[in-house]
Amino acid sequence: METSRYYYKAQLIGWSLYILISTSVFILSGTELTVDLIGGIYLVFALGLITSHLYRTAIIRMGWLQKDIVSLVPRVTVSSILLAIAFHLVYLLIGNLAFGWGFKFSWTDPNLVTWAMLFFMWSLIYFSYNFFQQFRKAEIKNLRLEAARNEYELRRLKDQINPHFIFNALNTVRALIEENPEKAKQAVTQLSNVLRSSLQTGKDELIELNKEIQIVRDYLEIEKARYEERLNVEWQVDESHNKVKIPPLMLQTIVENCIKHGIAKLPDGGLIRIETVMKLQGLDIHVFNTGRYDENNSSATSLGLKNSKHRLDLSFGKDAWLSISNHNENMVRTTVHLPIISE
Repeated sequence: METSRYYYKAQLIGWSLYILISTSVFILSGTELTVDLIGGIYLVFALGLITSHLYRTAIIRMGWLQKDIVSLVPRVTVSSILLAIAFHLVYLLIGNLAFGWGFKFSWTDPNLVTWAMLFFMWSLIYFSYNFFQQFRKAEIKNLRLEAARNEYELRRLKDQINPHFIFNALNTVRALIEENPEKAKQAVTQLSNVLRSSLQTGKDELIELNKEIQIVRDYLEIEKARYEERLNVEWQVDESHNKVKIPPLMLQTIVENCIKHGIAKLPDGGLIRIETVMKLQGLDIHVFNTGRYDENNSSATSLGLKNSKHRLDLSFGKDAWLSISNHNENMVRTTVHLPIISE
């Protein structure tokens, strides 16, 4: 309905412009605007509306809107010539009957060229508009498909994280049951807090940084109960960064990776330090852990990192990134860069 309304408006405006331009040309050339002349101008307007509308109906029925430009050019050229001839014949017939012109059809009549050019221009405008509309619809469709694909992929990645996290946390509690039943009870309480928080935030694509940090704090309390003095934790997080958006459980996954592939493999344990640094382009979250990162043997950590990188890409595109490298001789640094999203 909306397309038809635009079409009819364009028809009226387009052929009205013909009346305006023709009348202006005659006035500027000093030609007297007789009744016959004005009648001829309005006859072109009426015939133009009818002929072009019939032409449009034929275009739709013959499926020309689905054809490519190469195959359309000869069709439009031939159609413009045939329409010009038919238009001129009807124009002369009505003019002779209504206004007594007494004109005869001639193949050398310059009006034939004028009508052919007029219909060719009409075709050019009509097909250009429809090509633009088809391109726009295809683009919207692709964007919707891409959004649906991204949503599905994000859900799949989060579904991978949650069972993995729960499995590792339960293993920690299981180990504490044998080593220290009292601490195991505390760990169960802390685990319930972590699970409650993760379930509340897991449905969201992005959460505020302070909520993610609370999950990480609870998780680290569970791990500290297991590793005791072998695990030290430092926080350098500015509260002004609390509202920055981050994919849920991403920071927790990185911290878990640091413990599993760093602290847990060291007899004396080590340090986990989490800090935030605001920059012009966004927020950097650094997670340091004692250990050594071997780029040539990173298969053990690659799955979690690939997962996190993919989630960042789906949520923010090129505005976010994740990197891991050796900070110094005995410290590894994992950095997550997040853009600032305005509310």
